[in-house]
Amino acid sequence: MTTAKELFKPRYSGIIFDLDGTLINSLEDLVDACNQVMLHYGLELKSYQEGKKLIGRGLRNLIKRAVTPEMAKDEALVDEAVALMKAEYAKRYTHKTVAYDGIKDLLRYLHVHKIPFAVCTNKPDGAAKTIVDALFDISEFVDVVGQNDNKPRKPDPTQTLEVAAKMGVAPGDCIYMGDSSVDYETAKNAGMLPVLCTWGFTDPEKLMQYDDAIWIKNPLRAIDALKYGDQMYEIFNEKKQDELKEEE
Repeated sequence: MTTAKELFKPRYSGIIFDLDGTLINSLEDLVDACNQVMLHYGLELKSYQEGKKLIGRGLRNLIKRAVTPEMAKDEALVDEAVALMKAEYAKRYTHKTVAYDGIKDLLRYLHVHKIPFAVCTNKPDGAAKTIVDALFDISEFVDVVGQNDNKPRKPDPTQTLEVAAKMGVAPGDCIYMGDSSVDYETAKNAGMLPVLCTWGFTDPEKLMQYDDAIWIKNPLRAIDALKYGDQMYEIFNEKKQDELKEEE
């Protein structure tokens, strides 16, 4: 006989988050740091909207997109610019960076219901840990893992799978939640359910190509994804496309 506990057992038993554009809005601090690099090289400053398009796949790729094409080909110059970017960003990790609305409520739910959660991001490891510690209770996370020189960056699934193992959750029972194509690819490469949030740095319309992912426009909808997986829209008699519409 099926017990009530078994009947309401979530389909997925753990969740790994991306950081920037998912848990935190770090856009302004990142662009402010980038603009210090632009000033150093005499380049035009980036608006926050322009800077939004630079973010993804780590600081090195951000710098290569921000500088001129000729400069981007000079690896020594890129090395120098990345080092400067890291130094400038370290001065302002949380000057303007905040958790997105609803994220702390989501994390509180996960913690209270003993659903393990962690972060795996392409942000440098030290920065990721510092920011999570400043904005959240880092002790509630099973792990916070950022990019380091010894491990491949996302969408390679190596670190994501290591985090899932530390959580004690099989990949097929785990959600990976992010806001970009990198996060979608990471989830698929790791054999996890991709959940894409529409409040992040990627234009929601660009997420439409990933039609086998879960799309959510409110952090608390991640709870429904945990409980029901890709059946959540059918269960609630909803249209998936509505998740790409802005809240009124």
